[in-house]
Amino acid sequence: MLCHYLVYSLLFLLFEHIIHVLGTWRLFKKLGIPYWKLAIPIYNIVLILKIFNRSICWIFLLFIPLTSIILFVLLWMDLLRSFGKEKYIFLLLLSLGVYLYYVNYSKNIELFKISKLKKEKNTGILFPIVFSFLIHTYIVQPFVIPTSSMERTLLVGDFILVSKIHYGLRMPITPISIPFTHNTIFGENIKSYISFFQWPYFRFYPMKSSVKRNDLVVFNFPKDLNHKIIDKKDNYVKRCIGLPGDIISIKHGILFVNHKQEESYYSKKNVLEKQQIYFIKTKNTPLNIEFLKEKMDIKNVEIIGVKNEEYFYQILLTEKQVSQLKNIFDNIVLIQKYILPDHFREDFIFPNNYHFGWNRDFFGPLYIPKKGDILKLDSKNIHIYYDIIVSEKNERKKSNLKLLLKKKNFSYTYKVKKNYYFMMGDNRHNSFDSRYWGFVPEDHIVGKPIFIWMSIDWNQKNPLNIFNWKLRWNRIMTTIDGKNSYLFYFFVFITIYVFYLLSHSFFSLYKRKKTSYKITR
Repeated sequence: MLCHYLVYSLLFLLFEHIIHVLGTWRLFKKLGIPYWKLAIPIYNIVLILKIFNRSICWIFLLFIPLTSIILFVLLWMDLLRSFGKEKYIFLLLLSLGVYLYYVNYSKNIELFKISKLKKEKNTGILFPIVFSFLIHTYIVQPFVIPTSSMERTLLVGDFILVSKIHYGLRMPITPISIPFTHNTIFGENIKSYISFFQWPYFRFYPMKSSVKRNDLVVFNFPKDLNHKIIDKKDNYVKRCIGLPGDIISIKHGILFVNHKQEESYYSKKNVLEKQQIYFIKTKNTPLNIEFLKEKMDIKNVEIIGVKNEEYFYQILLTEKQVSQLKNIFDNIVLIQKYILPDHFREDFIFPNNYHFGWNRDFFGPLYIPKKGDILKLDSKNIHIYYDIIVSEKNERKKSNLKLLLKKKNFSYTYKVKKNYYFMMGDNRHNSFDSRYWGFVPEDHIVGKPIFIWMSIDWNQKNPLNIFNWKLRWNRIMTTIDGKNSYLFYFFVFITIYVFYLLSHSFFSLYKRKKTSYKITR
């Protein structure tokens, strides 16, 4: 796998080299670099860096996936500056390098004024940008939680850091993309990447361990039809409740893993903070909704009816909140989980194209395939594993499978090539998860959430209204499990840094005044 990835990386570098040489050879000839020297890979970059008075250390960007493009763009910007074209650098970026070709092959190239080459002053800015990009791409990446599917573990407005090396670094698959973007820019219509060239999938050995049961996991959504490349599919975060080889089933809203109830697997305190819909009835007086929202942080309250001084509600609650409600409100006469009946067939439940009579509260049993499994398929279960076979094989096999599906009685065996996982949200009745779209392949795993660096309580219907934002101080600078908080150390660091800046400014001003005084005398 590594050799395969290296071969594709070298081919991409060769492609970049050809694009670079064809688009710059006349300009560099004016700067004193013969064509034959420019045509030698790596050596030509060293020569160019010397001409532009840049450190030779920049050459390392050439050998890191994705940053080689940054290096070439940087050199092209220097080249345009050397010919007095710094005002048109935005055209270089906007045209994806086409403007450089226009300049290079212009008939009036000899009339361009070559400015005096100086050491660039923006190197200090470029280095932290490139360093941040490397951290963002290969070590840890920031995400924001946009939906309530993981409440109460992760809240809407939590800004989290996700470790990309925890489960083994997955190397980039899409080499041509806009830095610090995921898959779109300017809304949802314009893609931020070009997909005609792709690297093969490769993942390094896990730094700590592979995915474990009950781990929070960030992954690429397998059913994202707008983006075909794995690392550009939308990012989801859920809890892994099923590992390769497990059998998953849900009865009366209770999860069973390998025929054991889920509580037997839970040991961490926060894991039990999962939400479900409860049906509540009060007598004579309604619930104090403002109290629920302000004092108990219960926001998903829906009034479903009023009859004969009885008030009916649907509320998303944790088991802890249920106990609190029973102790606080005397007017509550009924509170129970809203469980769908076992005979109810829920729309869009997995597998979507064939009904097994499942719903969110009665699901399975379902076997999660692992690498090396030989699945014995027939007309009853092929719909469950159809997508796996199609994704692991080619389109020709897809047409053969469609022919099999038309037959009533058939037998088919298939050897699974990847490990698969089953993901669910902690907000069990408000989560679009594996119950609705199926398995997560191992090559879709992005990383593990490790830290909440910021948490903002905003209006979910109008999140851009910054005047209604409230900071959740108890969640800022905390680990995901909530056991460790580093907010105090953060304030200490900020205080020391501000003191350093003020003292540095003071001494700089003092030196200037002292020097000015000597000159005056």
